[in-house]
Amino acid sequence: MTSITNNQIELLRTAAADSGAIDAPDDAKMIRSLVKQGLLIPLPQAEGPSRLLITEAGREAAAAPDAAPKTRSVASSPRDPAAPLTPKGKLGVLVALLRDPDGATVEAMSAATGWQAHSVRGAMSGGLKKKLGFSITSEKTDGARAYRIVEGPAA
Repeated sequence: MTSITNNQIELLRTAAADSGAIDAPDDAKMIRSLVKQGLLIPLPQAEGPSRLLITEAGREAAAAPDAAPKTRSVASSPRDPAAPLTPKGKLGVLVALLRDPDGATVEAMSAATGWQAHSVRGAMSGGLKKKLGFSITSEKTDGARAYRIVEGPAA
């Protein structure tokens, strides 16, 4: 069980409302806490401020009813056995990036995880598709290949 502040909840709600990604605010301490708790994932950008992606746990925390005036406890909810397991760590970062409706390029996933491109591709193929059962598709737009998780069978 983790405690988060009202400011953190507002940040999570903003991220949940804005397609799951927002520019990182200046308060690094607040961001580090949410990243450490697995509620946000930082995505470094070549130019401008970093982007923050909200995780499923972050969406649940943002949707929790207002109960406590100063802080709120977030408990993990029971997992649906039919849904693929959402991993933690760097595979969790990949899942969050791949759940973006626009998908993610190998370069973006490499920057977010610190892995080389062949490691990202191997993690998608072996770890996410074969072991965890995610359906991942890819499409080439503007000269860059974007990968994303889709519901149903993989194409």
